[in-house]
Amino acid sequence: MTILTSAQHLGESVANVVLFEQLEAKIGKLLTADIERTVRCGQSVATQAGLFHFSKGGRRTRGKLAVYASLALGLSEHDALCLAAVAELLHNASLIHDDLQDGDKLRHEWPTVWFKYGPSAAICTGDLLLSAAYAALSGVSNVSVIPALLSLVHDRTSQAVHGQCADLDSLKNRVMHLDVYERIVRAKSGALFSLPLELALVACGQSRWTAQARHATEAFSLAYQAADDLIDVRADAQKGNLNIVSVLEAVVGVADAESHACQYGLKHLDMADIAATNLPCQSGHFLLQLSNEMRVFFDNRSGS
Repeated sequence: MTILTSAQHLGESVANVVLFEQLEAKIGKLLTADIERTVRCGQSVATQAGLFHFSKGGRRTRGKLAVYASLALGLSEHDALCLAAVAELLHNASLIHDDLQDGDKLRHEWPTVWFKYGPSAAICTGDLLLSAAYAALSGVSNVSVIPALLSLVHDRTSQAVHGQCADLDSLKNRVMHLDVYERIVRAKSGALFSLPLELALVACGQSRWTAQARHATEAFSLAYQAADDLIDVRADAQKGNLNIVSVLEAVVGVADAESHACQYGLKHLDMADIAATNLPCQSGHFLLQLSNEMRVFFDNRSGS
């Protein structure tokens, strides 16, 4: 699914566009700086593969969510970029490993890391990005909040790992119940989507709002996954992948499953909007923008 993130569509200020460009540069530096200190004979394949992966596009949605929330909550541009880099590095580490486990050869119409450099290099590259995320976190200016941020990063990464394990298990044991589907999606997708917003809240001393942020982002992630499943329904059916349409077929029948998936997505966008609107200092504004865009997808898909 294509999320429209043009500056004009989302009303991004010129200053924010510059920040997002700086984020790209920061990611590249984080990937190379520590490695170059120890690998003096040239870049390792993990560094090359990581830079290749980041050079081939991506919406940087999680990084932007961190920047918007951080600035809305009064954090500095420096800290906004640190938190954004954490979110993007962790997310992309998960993508590299996910592509390897799923056997996907292309991402954004370019070869995936494992397909271009080999499975072993993909494992090392994902691990390098995970480590680089912690390096980015060390740059947060208020050192007193770093322990809480470290604990949060581990908690959300752990959730994502367990969610991925459950998703892989679903290839052998077909998921037939919606509550099981939701538990997997909340863990696999929701955890790392919630992380950038939670990082911003913890960094500015508003940790009491993290549960509300999780509620908003998990609801959005369920809608996002439903949209992605609708696009990939045929491919997922061939591979036996977890897909909301196949889960709903067991409940409402084949003829009505896609229509119910659209209704499901819209219902969870409503839930996400309510929770995001109530977050402090309009820190959920970017999530509302994404939600509005996704509504268009569901409306078009359902023909309403």
